[in-house]
Amino acid sequence: MQTSIKYAGAFVMALAAAPVGAQEQTAPLSLQEALQLFGQNSPELRMARSRLGSTLGSARQGRAIPNPIASITNEDLGPYSERYFNLTQRVDFVWEGGSRSRRAEARASEARARLQVDSARLALDLKRAFVDAWQYGRVVSALNEVDGVVADVLDDAGARFAEGDLAGYDLRRLRVARASVGRRLIRAEVALAAAERRLGSMVSGDATLSRVQPAVAMESGAMGPGASLPFDRLSDRFAVDRALARRPELAAARSATEALDAEASLARTSRLAGTAVTGGFKQQSDGRAGLFLGVQLPIPVLDRRAGAVDAASAEVDRAESELDLLRLVVAREASLANARLAGAERQRALLGDSGIEQAAELLSIARIAYQEGEMGIVELVDAADAFLEARLLDISVREELMHAIHELEHALGGFSPETDNGAER
Repeated sequence: MQTSIKYAGAFVMALAAAPVGAQEQTAPLSLQEALQLFGQNSPELRMARSRLGSTLGSARQGRAIPNPIASITNEDLGPYSERYFNLTQRVDFVWEGGSRSRRAEARASEARARLQVDSARLALDLKRAFVDAWQYGRVVSALNEVDGVVADVLDDAGARFAEGDLAGYDLRRLRVARASVGRRLIRAEVALAAAERRLGSMVSGDATLSRVQPAVAMESGAMGPGASLPFDRLSDRFAVDRALARRPELAAARSATEALDAEASLARTSRLAGTAVTGGFKQQSDGRAGLFLGVQLPIPVLDRRAGAVDAASAEVDRAESELDLLRLVVAREASLANARLAGAERQRALLGDSGIEQAAELLSIARIAYQEGEMGIVELVDAADAFLEARLLDISVREELMHAIHELEHALGGFSPETDNGAER
């Protein structure tokens, strides 16, 4: 924690000290550091924590015993007067107190689970933004590399055309290729800027923060060639069971159902609600004085609470049905996320590294052959296109694998008890 606070302080100080002209420089940030800063600075997380504090306070108040009511009455009847000193206490019967306490505890548990739901969702949003910024950075890098190759060849081709050593068609073909790559590069740079600014605003909570660049691909190891996943492959049944046992949405729904059940219990036992005991001291002008005691007891004749009981019971039935539906949704999400990760792994294995290496070798050979006059412009452009498409395909597969890992982690409620899924933030 001290390391994260130190980093956060240095990060903010560096931004504050940076000159205006340097505000566009990216600040490399790892995923773990991004999560730490996000947990400290996110307005949405602060709102979620405030909602939790409000609900916990209301739940604590729901268990409180009503305050007594004190009153003083003076009756002046000419030569005769009376004074009353009253103290009235509303009575919560034992069965009502148990239901109120159970309702309050269920509401508190639901609020804690809701905070975990919000935290996990926001952490997933940050991870997606981190992966998007990484992806666009890699795309810009690939396009820059190919643009540089085409630009170098275009300069040489212009000189050769001036000397009559190159056909006009080849020069025009090369210029079209340069324009196409340049257009894709400009659009990718705009997308990269948007992704890095979004990441920067998320980790700082400040809309004026400049771009933040992901420092590394991912800590999960899923980025590198032949890298392994941070967990063993899960069977579909195991993934579903894990999700049903650990998703905070289900915990929140169960707590909400328990709270409504306590409400129904209160409705069934509240026919005597409003019972109060009054005691006090009476003083008369003739010198007589003494204590008195009274009881206020509602008589359930006209309003027997039947409608309230039926309404509360129906709410419990509705909550139980919603819980059953949520179990189906959670199980489906876990199954789909597991299947998506399996598909992303197969794509990664199918692509491997040979295609990228071969495309790079092809481009290198093509450049040498062109310089030696053994290859024409069209063949060189084809080699550059093949290299670019191979790079972009590799980036796309890696991006999908990263997203699949993060979404499965979210769908399961975390990979393990030690895995940080954002729920603590």
